[in-house]
Amino acid sequence: MPVSRCRSILAPTVIRRQLERLDRLPLRPTTARLALNAFPEDSAEPSPELLASSRFPTIAESDPGWVLALTRSGTDLEAIKLLEASSWWSATAPSGPAADALNRLWRHSVAVGQAARRLATEAGEPDIDRIARAGLLHGLGLWAVAALEPEWLAEWMAEPDGPRRRAFELQTLGTEASNLGRTLAERWGCDPLVADAAWLHADLLGSMSEASVDSRSLGLIQQAFALAERTPWGLYSVEAREIGGSEPRLRLLIAEVQVRCTPALIEADATAHEERFARSNARLRRQMAELRVEKAANDRFLKAFVDADPAETADGWAERAALSWCEVAGVATARVVWTGPGLESGHEEDPRRAERPATKVLALASRGRPCAEIHLWLDPEGLSESANYASMAPAWQAWAALVADRTQLAAKLESVARGHRGWVDKEEPRVRRAKLDGLAEFAAGAGHELNNPLAVIVGRAQLLLARATEPDTVRSLRAILSQAQRTHRIIRDLMFIGRTPESRPRFCQPDEVVRASLRDIKDEADTRGIRLILKGGEPGPKVWADPDALRHLADALIRNALESTREGDTIQVAVAGGLEEVSWSVKDNGRGITSAEGEHLFDPFFCGRQAGRGLGLGLPRAARIVQQAGGEMRWHSMPGQGTIFQVHIPLLPPPKPPSPTVGAIEVEPAVGRNDPPVLKS
Repeated sequence: MPVSRCRSILAPTVIRRQLERLDRLPLRPTTARLALNAFPEDSAEPSPELLASSRFPTIAESDPGWVLALTRSGTDLEAIKLLEASSWWSATAPSGPAADALNRLWRHSVAVGQAARRLATEAGEPDIDRIARAGLLHGLGLWAVAALEPEWLAEWMAEPDGPRRRAFELQTLGTEASNLGRTLAERWGCDPLVADAAWLHADLLGSMSEASVDSRSLGLIQQAFALAERTPWGLYSVEAREIGGSEPRLRLLIAEVQVRCTPALIEADATAHEERFARSNARLRRQMAELRVEKAANDRFLKAFVDADPAETADGWAERAALSWCEVAGVATARVVWTGPGLESGHEEDPRRAERPATKVLALASRGRPCAEIHLWLDPEGLSESANYASMAPAWQAWAALVADRTQLAAKLESVARGHRGWVDKEEPRVRRAKLDGLAEFAAGAGHELNNPLAVIVGRAQLLLARATEPDTVRSLRAILSQAQRTHRIIRDLMFIGRTPESRPRFCQPDEVVRASLRDIKDEADTRGIRLILKGGEPGPKVWADPDALRHLADALIRNALESTREGDTIQVAVAGGLEEVSWSVKDNGRGITSAEGEHLFDPFFCGRQAGRGLGLGLPRAARIVQQAGGEMRWHSMPGQGTIFQVHIPLLPPPKPPSPTVGAIEVEPAVGRNDPPVLKS
C-alpha cells in the first residue's frame, strides 16, 4: 500500500514510542457508568448485589479494557482504581471510518470470545472464563494501536490483501500486529494464554501450536476465530463469510453478538467532560475510602491509648496492641514482639504460628534503634491496599518507644536498687567489724588506763571498810566498792565484745551454770520485787562446752530480763538439752520490744532503758557468744506483754583420750588430799 494513504496517521516512530508508554486499554462509557452506579455512595468497593442484578456482567465481559484488567496475573482487580486511571473510547475515537473500524473490530472480538466460551463449555473445560477472555483479546495488537490512532485501524481494514496488510504493519509499527499483541500481553503481565491467542489465533493449521503453554485451549480459540471469520464482521477472509451463513450455530453467534454490541462501542452521548467527571468521581471515592480506613485506624489507636494503664508492663502492652491490630480488616491474627535490649518477652512461642511465618512484619524503633516488631498473619485475600496503615506507623512507633523507655528505666532503677541493697548487705558486716575493732581498741586502752586506778580505789576502799565503825561511813565505802566493781564489769564487757576470747571447752553442766547465775542475781531480784523461776528437771549430764562463755550468756540474758521486768512480775528460765545441744529460754513479763528497737537489739551501746540503767552491751555480748559457738538465738516480743529469748547451741563431742604409748608416764591421783601424785610407768 502506498505511504500516501497514511497522511492522517502519526509518524511510525511516534506510534512506537506511544505504544511503549501504553499500559492499558480504554473503557467503554457504558462499562464505566454501570461500574460507578454499582458503588454505594459511602464505599470504594462495588456492591455484589448491584453487580449481579444489573447488566454489568454482560457488559463487562464484552469490554476489552475491562477484560484486560481481569487477565493481568499477580494482581487483584481494583475497580475503583481502574475507573480512575482508564480513559474512555468515546473521548479518543472520532466518528466516521475510524469509528466503523472500531465497532467492526469490537464485534469480531466479541464473536471470538463468545464462540470460544461455547466451544469450551462443550469440551468440558474447567476454566471457561479464562478461554473466553483470551478469545476476546486475540486482537490485542490492533486494540492497542487503535487506542492511540483510530485512523490507523481504518487504513488497515481498508486494505483487504493479507501481504499488503503485513507490509503496512511492518512499515508503521516496525512489527506485525499479532507479534505486537504478544509483546504487550507479556509486558503487561497478562495470562500467557492471552499472549498465545494474540500471536497464534490465525494459525488454523496448528503448525505453531506446540509453542503455546496450553495448546488445547489455544485450539479452541483458533476454532472460535475461524467461526467468527464467517460472521459479517470477519476481518481477513471474505470467502469465509459467504460459506455456511445459514448454519444454526453461526446464526446463534451472530444474534448473540448483535445483542451484546448494542449500543455501539463509540457512544455519541459520552463526552470528554463526562469522562473527566467520572474519573474524578472514582478518585474521590478512593480517597474517601482511604480516609475512612485511616480514620478507623486512628480511632483504634486512640481507643487503645485511652484504655492504656500508665503502669502497664511491656508484655501487657504488646498483648493489647496485638488485639488492636486483629481488628484491622484482612488481619487474621497479630503479635507484637519486643526485640530491644532488656525487653525480650518471656512468653513461649505458639507452635502453630511458628510453623507459618508472618505474612507481614512492621518494625518499630526507639531512638533510632529497633525495639519491637508487629507480626501480621493476613487472611487469604490479604490486607486491602486501601487499608493504608503507613500513616499510623509513626504513632505506634512513638507509643512503643515510650513503653520501651519506661520499661528500660524501670529495669535500670531496679538494678540500681538491687545493687544498693547488695552494697548495704556487704557493707554492713564491714561497718560492724570496723565498729567492733574500734571498740576493741578503745576497750583495750580503757582497760589498761582504768584498771590500775580502779584497783587502787577498790584496795583503799576495802582497807577503810575494814577499819570503819560508823554506819554512814560503812555505807559510803560499800557504795564506792559497788560502783568500782560495776565500772570493772563495763570495761570487761567492752573488751569481750571488741575481742571475744577464744573458747576453752571442758566438761561442765550447763544447768548448773544457769543455777549459779540465778543465785548471784537473786539478791538483786529480791530487792526489786521480781520472782525468778527455773524450769528443768534433775541436773543434766556433763557436756563438752565452755562454762565461762555459758556463764556470760546466762548472766546477759537473765540480767536483760531483770532490767525489763516491773516489780511484782516473774522471770521464767527453762533449761533443756542433752549431749548434742544446749537449749535455754528466758521469758519476762516486761514492757516488750518495739519494731524500731528490734532493728538495733544487738547493736553495742543501744539500750531501750533510760540513762543510768546500763550501756546496752548485754545482748550484743550474748549474740557474740552464740555466734562464736555456731548456735542460734531467736526472740519474740509483744509490746506490753513481755519478751522471750530462745538459745540453741550445738555441742561438739569431747576429744578422744590419747592412746598410751610405750615408755609413757601415767599420773595416778593420790588417795589423800595432800598426798603427792603417784607416777606409773
